[in-house]
Amino acid sequence: MTRPPHSTHQTTTPGYDKLAALMALDPGSSIFRRFAKLNAKNLLYLQAELVYLQTDLDECVQRDHRSSSDEKRAYAFSVWRLQESLDQSEEEYPSQWRKVLEARALLREYNEALLQQAQLLRFSAPDPSDLEVFKEWLLREEASHYQKFRPMYQWHENEPDLIALCSRHEGADSFTRWVYRSVIPWFHRRWGVNDLNRRNHATDVWYYNNRTIKSRTYVASLLVAGFLPASSMIALYFLRNMVARLVTIFVYNMVFVLVMGLMVKARKVDIFATATAFAAVQVAMITNGNGSGN
Repeated sequence: MTRPPHSTHQTTTPGYDKLAALMALDPGSSIFRRFAKLNAKNLLYLQAELVYLQTDLDECVQRDHRSSSDEKRAYAFSVWRLQESLDQSEEEYPSQWRKVLEARALLREYNEALLQQAQLLRFSAPDPSDLEVFKEWLLREEASHYQKFRPMYQWHENEPDLIALCSRHEGADSFTRWVYRSVIPWFHRRWGVNDLNRRNHATDVWYYNNRTIKSRTYVASLLVAGFLPASSMIALYFLRNMVARLVTIFVYNMVFVLVMGLMVKARKVDIFATATAFAAVQVAMITNGNGSGN
């Protein structure tokens, strides 16, 4: 998604309706607040409530256990009797089961909040390029209609608290990320801005298909992957000086490692193993006399 020139044409209601249309069109713009502090405080309050409730329940259990009533002492061995105690007057039969039910409800709320917080913490921060485009769109909309999204600055002043529900860069290699951040904006400024078919009038943005971008960067990666080994063999074949051959092997291996790191999502150990194999093939070529020789 790239920010277009200002346009007065509107096909959706300005404000949250238009913002929702933008998020529906471009998942990378699905940026929301985590409310990390507020969620943490809510968990702390629930935890404190449970601590007090657990203390009350323990005292109630001990009180019933020491009671002179056979009925109350039986609570420790019979859940049925505990449940039946609800039918008795609260003055005569203490509220042990009521405390259990209260704790059960509070525990359910606490556990749900705990799991939700754990899930929220797994969300990544929005990609800087996505966030920049999103904030530019917000500022342009606010300037166009002299209105701010209420409450004010819910995105502008809370960057550390923002999360992205979806990112077009998730799982992408460094080369693909660079294409998104640099090549696409450059292409848009030079040529894409004139392609009206890319413009979405509902949101006033120019849309570039993520699948097309990824497929073309993949093809570029394949071409580079094929070019490096082939060109290195050709260079070694025509070089006669052994020092020149060794320097060529060194340079090609450095370039190969850099390309692997930028264009492939691979572990360091995989890059190391592949680079070693690549160097071994080149060394074998010159030692077996496959080149022109001296």
